[in-house]
Amino acid sequence: MSIAVRKELPGISTLVIKIGSRILSTDGHQQRLARLAEDIAALHKAAIRTVIVSSGAIAHGMAALELTRRPSLIPLQQACASIGQHRLMHRYEHFFSRHNIPIGQVLLTWDDLRSKKRYLNLRNTLFQLLDHRCIPIVNENDSVGVEEIQFGNNDMLGAQVALLVHADLFVNLTDVGGLYDRNPHGDASAKHIPVVTAMSAAIRKMAADVRKEISVGGMATKLKAAEIVTRAGITALIGDGFDQRLGDVLLKPEAATLFLPEQRKMSSRHRWIAFTGHSDGVLTIDDGAGTALLKGGKSLLPAGVREVSGTFKPGDTVAIRTLGGTTIARGLVNYGSEEINTIKRCKSSEISEKLGVKRFDEVVHRNNLVLL
Repeated sequence: MSIAVRKELPGISTLVIKIGSRILSTDGHQQRLARLAEDIAALHKAAIRTVIVSSGAIAHGMAALELTRRPSLIPLQQACASIGQHRLMHRYEHFFSRHNIPIGQVLLTWDDLRSKKRYLNLRNTLFQLLDHRCIPIVNENDSVGVEEIQFGNNDMLGAQVALLVHADLFVNLTDVGGLYDRNPHGDASAKHIPVVTAMSAAIRKMAADVRKEISVGGMATKLKAAEIVTRAGITALIGDGFDQRLGDVLLKPEAATLFLPEQRKMSSRHRWIAFTGHSDGVLTIDDGAGTALLKGGKSLLPAGVREVSGTFKPGDTVAIRTLGGTTIARGLVNYGSEEINTIKRCKSSEISEKLGVKRFDEVVHRNNLVLL
């Protein structure tokens, strides 16, 4: 069995679909979810492995508690998530059982991705679910998350899951048909953008970040998620899952905006370094080191380091910034923050004298560094 898709989408084997809160919780959500399950079942029959990243837990909890606005207090948000996640999964179970497709619940925080061991365990779990023809339903673990370990919105979670499972396509379903040159909710003359070949300041300016009463984020966060996955070599779609079917989003240019990926795909290791979690510190480098990284494909040597911010140990992730404050790379350090403070501006031949031992010539080796 084959699925009709846009000509730019050949050979889809693994698909991640992020579904927004308004699709899953406002009037008509039962019908929309029934249609989604039917369309995903068609993908399933076509041997396209599908992961769902689902919003909606807090919204369903709000409905149970008769709240009309998203709570500002974290404990009440977490209470809504606790109530709503059960109700949301019950709805998924109901509609996918019609097609004899088992589902599996996966709840995540940033900590599950920052740890390389947990990251690999999570990937293995998702692959096992997919290998057994189950559909993983992924959501942020809002009921226990605190600010330091929250994704902040499910657009970013969806992008991370797409990276994690090496998806061919990331589909972000929302209540508009993708990107417009102006906010279509406030301007009927707004023009739809069917294809974005590369991210630019002009493209980002088009994103009107208008927040709804029950959701978090807006088009700006969806663009950021699309930028992350396309930089890793994954195609992205932002499309209308509110009034249109998933099949329409995959096939019709007017139902979605297509974001073309960069030609070279990143390895799993480089994806994890570049996009997963927060940096543990910052290394500010001089112009010569910046040129060596950006144009020469070189490692970062201690001589090029000017300032060290944060406290970190060998193997941690750091951001690498220019003197002008632009972050140009992320990488795994060979030395801790105190050691780098001691050897910064020094030649590699002086490391032993400064530290009493030299484990590496480089502060960050090229193999452990990703340009942004």
